[in-house]
Amino acid sequence: MLHKFKYIPHQDIDFERWDRCVSSVEFPQPYGFSWYLNWLSDNWDALVYGDYDVVMPVFPRVKNRFKFSTRPFGTQSTGPYSRIPMTPEWSKSLIESAMDHMVYGEFFLSPGTSLYEDWKPKEFANLVIDASLPYKDLISKYSSQNKRSIKKANQLQLEWTSWTTVKEAVALWQTTTQDKTGISSEKLDRLTTLLEFCSYQKRARLYAVRDEYNQLAGAQCWIDWEGRTTLLLNATSEWGKDNGVSAWLIDQHIQTVAGSKHVIDFEGSSLPGLSRFYTGFGAKNEPFYMHIENRLPFWACLFKPNSTY
Repeated sequence: MLHKFKYIPHQDIDFERWDRCVSSVEFPQPYGFSWYLNWLSDNWDALVYGDYDVVMPVFPRVKNRFKFSTRPFGTQSTGPYSRIPMTPEWSKSLIESAMDHMVYGEFFLSPGTSLYEDWKPKEFANLVIDASLPYKDLISKYSSQNKRSIKKANQLQLEWTSWTTVKEAVALWQTTTQDKTGISSEKLDRLTTLLEFCSYQKRARLYAVRDEYNQLAGAQCWIDWEGRTTLLLNATSEWGKDNGVSAWLIDQHIQTVAGSKHVIDFEGSSLPGLSRFYTGFGAKNEPFYMHIENRLPFWACLFKPNSTY
């Protein structure tokens, strides 16, 4: 039996009830909250079942006269979020309801989503640490390489710098990393605005270290919300890379939350080296999935939108 979801335009969404559903799970990822999505997308609509018992955002856009949806930059998985048990048939109903309003859809499904048996989704890593153990137990799971990096950084007697801004951290990332990615300055500007909002609202942690010449050597921006910290920006200078600054900053963060009811979320990475680095802190994989529905005419597939992954 297919369950029918209501399609609610953005201006008619009840954000309070929406966010209540998104936060109904323990340690929710930040990507589904209305305040998060509103900074990253000018136009997102809602699929809703019942009294906001199941929700998922869609991001309608038009290209070559065809309506499609994919995730905005700065998100990872975007639901579904549910206050009731979800079966694979529910997931199928949700996607079918979305496809009533578009001809091409990329759906990035959250960890733990019940997948319909006929789907062949692409799996992506999402690396997390349960920080409830004492620090001594957490550090015992570090890789030898990460332990060496932290030891090297400790020998420099690094200290936090409290007057670094989000824009400085982003600028360091732009200098060291942006040209290796396909991320546009427009997308990065949106993410910067989100991070500045979170910092102002005390929904983020900004960690930073400077070198002996007072130059920014490493910076990390973590979204801190409802018992989960999510690493959205990790920037390191060449000096910082040579001296283990990134590993040291992560270790400092782990120390601040160790022994508490907390989840550390590194997100994931398609880069094997970065994935090994995060796994080297004892992180476990909680995968999410991309399911594609393509109902474009054959000839139009040549012009389909580029995937965000």
